[in-house]
This record gives sequence, C-alpha cells and structure tokens, in this order.
Amino acid sequence: MAVETKCLTNGAIYNTVVTSQKVSVSVELPFKLEIGEEEAELLDALIHNQLELVLRPYFLRAEKEKTS
Repeated sequence: MAVETKCLTNGAIYNTVVTSQKVSVSVELPFKLEIGEEEAELLDALIHNQLELVLRPYFLRAEKEKTS
C-alpha cells in the first residue's frame, strides 16, 4: 500500500486502469495546459521516466520468474 502523502496536485483527477497486460493513466487537470511542442515532449519524457521507476519492480520480478 502506498504511503499517504500531502496532495501536490490539488484539483487533478487521476484515472488509473490496471489489467493483467496494461496499465493506463490519465489526469484531468483543473486548468488549461498551455505548453508548446518542446515542453510537451519534455513532459512526455518525464512521465515516461517516472512510470519506469514505478513499474521496474514488476519487470524485475518477471525476469526472475523467467529464469526460475
């Protein structure tokens, strides 16, 4: 279970779906996100990196199970 922390994104609505082969996350923002293409690419990369950190333990477990 995740440790409860202070909300850093007040007003954001997180929609998460987890199935056996897919993890999907979307966030509804309480404001219009007005960014250019370069900043959108950076945001994409940052989100990707954070999701990798969260998902990595499951990849490690799957790799371990393959070799067992």
